[in-house]
Amino acid sequence: MIGIDIEVTDRFLAWTDKECSRIFTKKEMEYAKQYVNVAEHLCGYFCVKEAFVKALDNPEIEYKKIEVLHTDTGKPYINLTKYVKDLIAKKELDDGLFNVEISISHCKGYATAVVLLK
Repeated sequence: MIGIDIEVTDRFLAWTDKECSRIFTKKEMEYAKQYVNVAEHLCGYFCVKEAFVKALDNPEIEYKKIEVLHTDTGKPYINLTKYVKDLIAKKELDDGLFNVEISISHCKGYATAVVLLK
């Protein structure tokens, strides 16, 4: 299953920490704030969450429970919490065996993400 999303980054420029905390985890916000272009990073995380919802075809997913982290080399990945594993298991992917791959890209003005569940 695959999901993709693209968003305009400007919509995240005026968001307060309180607004962000409804969608993003503490770790996501801390990571994004390391950069000058905070809105681009937050927008990229939002795109991952939207693409994940599309891949699973489940609009009731709680965005804040879908956490994007990074490896030591900077590669983004979805934290496979019990919540995420349970969502995927409900789709009965490969008898409970699954792999989640994501890719995020952003530039001035837009961010996009792809989520592949295999």
